[in-house]
Amino acid sequence: MLARFESRFGGLRKRGSEWMAARNPGSASGVAIAAWRRYESVDGPQQTALLALYFLIAVVPALLVMEEYLETTPGALANHLVHHYSLSAQTAELLRSVLVDSRQHELGSALLATAGALFFGLGLGRVLQLVYVRAWGLSAPNRQADSVRYTLVLLGLYGLILLLLVQLNELGGNPSWANLALAPGWVVLLAVCFAWAARLLTHDRVSWRDLAPGATLSAVGVVALMLVSSVVMELWVNLYARDYGGFGVVMAIFFWIAISSAIVVWAAAVSPPLAARRAARG
Repeated sequence: MLARFESRFGGLRKRGSEWMAARNPGSASGVAIAAWRRYESVDGPQQTALLALYFLIAVVPALLVMEEYLETTPGALANHLVHHYSLSAQTAELLRSVLVDSRQHELGSALLATAGALFFGLGLGRVLQLVYVRAWGLSAPNRQADSVRYTLVLLGLYGLILLLLVQLNELGGNPSWANLALAPGWVVLLAVCFAWAARLLTHDRVSWRDLAPGATLSAVGVVALMLVSSVVMELWVNLYARDYGGFGVVMAIFFWIAISSAIVVWAAAVSPPLAARRAARG
């Protein structure tokens, strides 16, 4: 019976492989199959986890330091998040317990953020580079020689975060539609930044035209996630904080970062099949 099952399963698997191999690269099914294979080739889940981890330990501390120097009131970032996501008093208290600190340790937090950027921030650029070169089937460049490129990508990310903080500070008391009106601008800006980072990390071996679809998908996905978070963030934070308290808030933030990282990795895997589809149609 076992041998019969293995034979039947092997036949189904063979037919499935033949069906996938026969898909036209220009068709929607062909793009989906090729994208899944690219996602597997870049070790999508592992790279997503690494990207989220590097973001948490290298970028979030820098975000808090930027907010400390932009605002004179301790906890301004937490207050902005509470207002933006309309959090309840209980959830707001948990969030402030994690993000709010006195201004007595500004120098220490700045030094820790700098150390985190030096030791872990460059790893973020390395992970992105591996995702792009594996997705496009390129040879991985030398890690030591590309430290400057990793630094530029990290600085670009810090610039985007600084711009977002300025927006939060300026629009903190305005209605939610004000942030919604700026969403298209963020899509364009993020798309350009994602394409630029991919070009930089692949040593300009992929054209702007081929990178544009994936960069646009990344930008749309990240901005859409930001908009959706304004509706579900309280439920999401409470889901973890109910059992884990303040640590649950950290877990909720990490998994939200992981979802954003998954969007970036997935979009990078989709870019080559989309470029092949355009070539096939042409």
